[in-house]
Amino acid sequence: MKEKIAPLAFFFLCLYTVSVLIRPHEFSLSTANYIFIKVFAILSFGFTLLTFRPLKLYPQHYLLLGLVPFIMVSAFLNGWGTGGIFQAQRLFVSSIIPFFLYSALVATPGRQRILMLICITAALVMVYNGHIQQASFNGKYGIGIGDSITVGREEMRISYLGFFSDPNDLGMFLVMNMPFVAYFYGRGGGVVKILMLAIFVALGYGVFMTGSRGTLLGTVAVVSLYFLISNAGARLVLFVCLSAPIAATLLASFGGLSSSESSAAGRLDAWYDGIQMLIHNPVFGVGMGNFMDEHGKVAHNSYVHVAGELGVPGYSLWGGALVLNMLVGYVILKRFNCYPNDEDPDDLDVSEETSKEYKEEASLNKTLFYSMIGFMVTAFFLSRQFTLLMFIFMGMQTASHLRLMKLRPDLTEMFSSKMVWRCMGYSWAVIVAVYLTLKVGL
Repeated sequence: MKEKIAPLAFFFLCLYTVSVLIRPHEFSLSTANYIFIKVFAILSFGFTLLTFRPLKLYPQHYLLLGLVPFIMVSAFLNGWGTGGIFQAQRLFVSSIIPFFLYSALVATPGRQRILMLICITAALVMVYNGHIQQASFNGKYGIGIGDSITVGREEMRISYLGFFSDPNDLGMFLVMNMPFVAYFYGRGGGVVKILMLAIFVALGYGVFMTGSRGTLLGTVAVVSLYFLISNAGARLVLFVCLSAPIAATLLASFGGLSSSESSAAGRLDAWYDGIQMLIHNPVFGVGMGNFMDEHGKVAHNSYVHVAGELGVPGYSLWGGALVLNMLVGYVILKRFNCYPNDEDPDDLDVSEETSKEYKEEASLNKTLFYSMIGFMVTAFFLSRQFTLLMFIFMGMQTASHLRLMKLRPDLTEMFSSKMVWRCMGYSWAVIVAVYLTLKVGL
């Protein structure tokens, strides 16, 4: 079947991305309720079905789609009746469909760079707006776009529009954009490098203004893991990955991510209760959306939150999709970052153009890998398990893997059923580490 990459569908996906991230229609009260986001999503999805070929689903799609019926069954068995249908429908429309669109339509490196520039632009708009909020802070509220948030002492935590009204979500997005800036810094000349350095400083300033300790840790983690993965062997990287949840749990226990000892204790209590929900309801959990009913507050940990609400099968589906993307990205980064026989000038089977294209794709894979590290670290301290940011960036990361597999078909083995099962199992390392730390060390 002849490949068709649906340019019109991608055009509407770009408009959808602008509407979701920058949200210009919400700058004015007269247009704030317009349904631009829904319209662009429907148009992009419709043109994708009509014009994109070949249409194909991959393991990540099946894992996430498996959550839809599971959420409905879980809710029904937990006495919520048809409430699970609403939750499953919202997940499908607001998360899974965008993930499918990004994974399918970002079919060229050029398209990927366009979306990365849109993301960076959105981040700068948020930082600028946050700066206005900070500059006009008078002890109550700022006057930038969106509501600012004050805390118990003399400071302001900046915010934005839509789901960025929470400073933690804004900070997470800024962290996830830092690898994008690093990518363009590496590609550009002197002027571009200076510009990217200035943007990186601006993003760091934005992270500071959010007042989010989890976001600050995410920034440190992205930079630290970049140097670790670039220079360390696989065993050391594995050790760090396994010990990171333990270290993060210990850090939270000492109040290192909270403004007071009581809030730190409350965070740990939520984690412990979430694991107890899993232990007492291992198959279906307590039902999606019921964590607050059981505990009174959210878990402040995406991994524990999913495990408590959806049990072993639900968490395995969600965590399996996330870990599969990350493991594939890591393996490509460490073992397949060059085309086969790329360094052999006598190999006539490898053209210079193919080799150059593969290196470009490998560079984008590395960028998206570190961007998702920013999500995974900040998500450890936030309940953002179904945030749209996760599915947008996961979709772009999946698209990067698919482009690499077209250039090098032997990489398709990394989407094998064996790899999927392994990743579903690996995802439990976070839960086990948190539970053992809480049970034994605290």
